[in-house]
Amino acid sequence: MKVFFRILSFFLVLSSCVSLAQNVSIKGIAPTHKGKEISVYLYDDLITQSQTLQSSDTVDDRGNFELILNIKNTQIAVIKTDNLLGTIYVQPNFIYGIVFPEKDSARFTTTGTEQNVNLIINGDSTELNARIIDFNNCFDVFWEKNYKSFVSKKIHQKLDSFQLQINKRYEKVKLSYFKTYVDYTFASFNENTGRHHSYLANQYLLGKPINYTNYEYMSFFNQHFKQYIQRQISSKNGNFILDAINEQGEYKHLNELLKNDPVLKNDTLRELVILKSLPDLYFAPHYKKDKIKQIIEQLLAVTTIPEHKKIAIDILHNITNMRVGQMAPNFLLPNIKHDTIGLTNFKARYLYLNFFATTCSDCMQELKKEEQLYRKYGDKVMFVSICTDDDTLNFKGFIKQNPTYKWTILYGGKNKKLIEQYNVKSMPVYYLISPDGYLLQSPASKPDEGIEFKFNQIFKIKEKKR
Repeated sequence: MKVFFRILSFFLVLSSCVSLAQNVSIKGIAPTHKGKEISVYLYDDLITQSQTLQSSDTVDDRGNFELILNIKNTQIAVIKTDNLLGTIYVQPNFIYGIVFPEKDSARFTTTGTEQNVNLIINGDSTELNARIIDFNNCFDVFWEKNYKSFVSKKIHQKLDSFQLQINKRYEKVKLSYFKTYVDYTFASFNENTGRHHSYLANQYLLGKPINYTNYEYMSFFNQHFKQYIQRQISSKNGNFILDAINEQGEYKHLNELLKNDPVLKNDTLRELVILKSLPDLYFAPHYKKDKIKQIIEQLLAVTTIPEHKKIAIDILHNITNMRVGQMAPNFLLPNIKHDTIGLTNFKARYLYLNFFATTCSDCMQELKKEEQLYRKYGDKVMFVSICTDDDTLNFKGFIKQNPTYKWTILYGGKNKKLIEQYNVKSMPVYYLISPDGYLLQSPASKPDEGIEFKFNQIFKIKEKKR
């Protein structure tokens, strides 16, 4: 991940006295986000890229906040407030000082999605983030001077020469994470400019350790092995691989077949490549979901590698979470009158649930159409909207400004766990839930995407049964 940070020369303090339970502290200033909740997340793994909330704080009246992490290895952290996010590389036993900037109104972004911001990280030139910025600046200059070589197919010669210069520039730097960052930034660039796969495998994979927590290493890995098994299935002996997946659902057999690949002689690398490939197959047509899930479960049972166990668990969670036929996650949230309302309050009727933000223009448009649906189907379907704004004043203002929205509107802005449970990645998002609490559509069609057709289908079926 390319880092866009601006460095100041003060405020970063290396601390050897931070306790083990709180060995990383991020002290920040967010002057334009006073009163907002700000949170820091770490990646569970860099195959699924699932994130887990580590700590949160409310930006005080002076714009200050502090976030605490407990980590064993250097890794990338994601800091979020509202729909804004910034990234920082964190090392154990450090105290960081950052500035979280305001939203860049000039930068285009789809409403309801997250927007990257450039954190300001205070520190000296020897700190990891500063080193990464320095390298990225050098790389930008190189590309500006040599992008024409890409058209003339001479870019790889120039890239190899530039890599030697970079290695010379940083030969005295002892930060192992940074060295890996540099190497695999070059690896990804080579991958994206058409360098031969066998060259890349020999240079960056064979005989090299797997850096599970290094974002750049795993980005290269994910790109290099993208649709790997699909490509193998298209090869001469691909029918055997397809049979091992779709008919047998056997991890052991699949693993044996892939040993023939010279790149995958290493058992650990081969197992990781299988893990990386299976989720893509699960969501692709012509592959049997139950067989793929079975293979992942078998791999989880036999692997001795802790990182692979974690990845397999995350994959199983992702492919089964919020799927049609599952129970919808329960919730207990307040309405404008401070009454606590839960999912169980809506049993006995179909429930059309959505998450929205008051700053999301697409959300506002869909809610207008939802009002029409409510008038037409309100006697058959329960309509529930959950506001995700951090600021309760926004929620109260929204209710006051929209008195014609008569359905149930709840406030869920502080409930980050619920948003994660419902797998809310962008907004608006809708779910259709059966009277007994099961997911019928996940996500469901939006008001502007034809959910009315589904409503008509449901109630016409019921009429025929009667």
